[in-house]
Amino acid sequence: MSQLRRLEQTTDFSYDPDKILVVSTTTKDKYDQTLLYESLKDQSYTGKYIIHENNKKGLCEVYNQYITNEWDCVIFAHDDIYIDSCNFVEKIYDGFRYDKFDICGLAGGSNLKIQKPLLWHLMTARETQSGVVSHGTKNKYLPSVFGDLGKETVLLDGLFLAFQPKTLIEKNIKFDEKIKGFHHYDLKFSVDCFQAGLILGTVPIHVIHNSPGLRDFTKEYRDSEEYFYNELKRYARE
Repeated sequence: MSQLRRLEQTTDFSYDPDKILVVSTTTKDKYDQTLLYESLKDQSYTGKYIIHENNKKGLCEVYNQYITNEWDCVIFAHDDIYIDSCNFVEKIYDGFRYDKFDICGLAGGSNLKIQKPLLWHLMTARETQSGVVSHGTKNKYLPSVFGDLGKETVLLDGLFLAFQPKTLIEKNIKFDEKIKGFHHYDLKFSVDCFQAGLILGTVPIHVIHNSPGLRDFTKEYRDSEEYFYNELKRYARE
């Protein structure tokens, strides 16, 4: 079965929507101006959502607020993605139940190479990479197929991360708030989860990322990269 075809599969599952939370941040004045919100509305999503407007805080600081037992499932998503799967929550739970993933994402890889630039698709072996992410607009997009879906990974792209908070609480894992900005938070989180024995992997949810990607190695990027690089070297020594 093609990876694009798998994205279209449906499943039948019931859950308590009041216990599902989507969290995002945006620099926009109004959350309803975001592509993420548009997609939640279009997909008739019935769970809870919080999109922080005019956000100037680092993602780690924001995200850690929601790692609590108040929620059965938390989804951290970028505000510039369009979720193109109406049953995306069910697919996350399929990842929990059938694939035995503790952390579900959309794209990632394994067999890490500690070399700069620290971008997940450059740090991992091509044959281990997994997932599908499209780029463009919801009406015109091009899929990037990294590899077979449903594979275990060490790193996951932070544009979409889902987990059951109780799992992180049991392992005493949070996002590393020493990373102040918007880069490498996801990779450090992935490695911390992997080091703690959690299983990370990709699930068949189609999203369209309306972003040109990293265009400039800003000071914020270089600072977080240097910190993550040193952390990786420390892990390698232990």
